Amino acid sequence: MTDVELVLSKIKMYQNHPVPGQLFADIFPVFRDPIAVEAVISHFVNRFNTSYSLSQICAVVCLEARGFFFGPLVASRLNLPCIPVRKGAKLPGDVVSVNYQKEYGLDVFEMKTDAFEGVDCQGKQVLLLDDFLGKGGSIIAAKNLVSMLGMQVAEAYFVFDVSA
Repeated sequence: MTDVELVLSKIKMYQNHPVPGQLFADIFPVFRDPIAVEAVISHFVNRFNTSYSLSQICAVVCLEARGFFFGPLVASRLNLPCIPVRKGAKLPGDVVSVNYQKEYGLDVFEMKTDAFEGVDCQGKQVLLLDDFLGKGGSIIAAKNLVSMLGMQVAEAYFVFDVSA
């Protein structure tokens, strides 16, 4: 079994969750298998190493909530800072906010206005990381937040593409 097959075998799909018509990808079973977790992290790191250098990327930006599981691990392995995108009203201090459409309603993402403070991003871009790609609303919102803070996105990484 390949690494990709191993990881995909752990992801459980649920129809009509959390609302009718919604397909939900449960990635939590991946975390029961350290080999599967390592496969995900290694895949992201290998993709980075074949596409970018540290002189091009300044941070991994991960999306709440399940992007938080993989984002810090990937960022640490790449020796890059990990910067969170949070749901609305979770961050103290000054924030930038974006409303976005989810599959089953509206939501808000936020980032601190000083999210990149102390991070050398001159002439560099960021990577976005989330657990899965659905209809793209959350990743577009995160891209917009990053843009509002003066940064550009090089690429978005996902564990699983629900839209495929």
